[in-house]
Amino acid sequence: MPHTKKVNSTGRFGARYGSKLRRRVLDIELKRREPHRCPSCATKAIKRQAAGLWMCHKCGMVFAGGAWVPFTEPGKAARRVIAQRVSGDFLALRAEEEPEKPTE
Repeated sequence: MPHTKKVNSTGRFGARYGSKLRRRVLDIELKRREPHRCPSCATKAIKRQAAGLWMCHKCGMVFAGGAWVPFTEPGKAARRVIAQRVSGDFLALRAEEEPEKPTE
């Protein structure tokens, strides 16, 4: 088996698929394996159970998330928008809607 210090787990691909694609796979796998913070108990105890299924080993909370990371960028943006609308931050809503000018 060749030495895989630089390529880590992507050494299994050998010289196939090109270095750029193997680097992308390596980045994804490292993000998946790093510890993630639980939204319930705030400890770094989340582990991936299956694609899109995450579980905290401390509090036992199971939730759906991204396939490779528990919280995706579009999911974070959606959570912010929902929180603004629920909290009653209507200044953000007014910025989206342009006020109609009275016709005389």
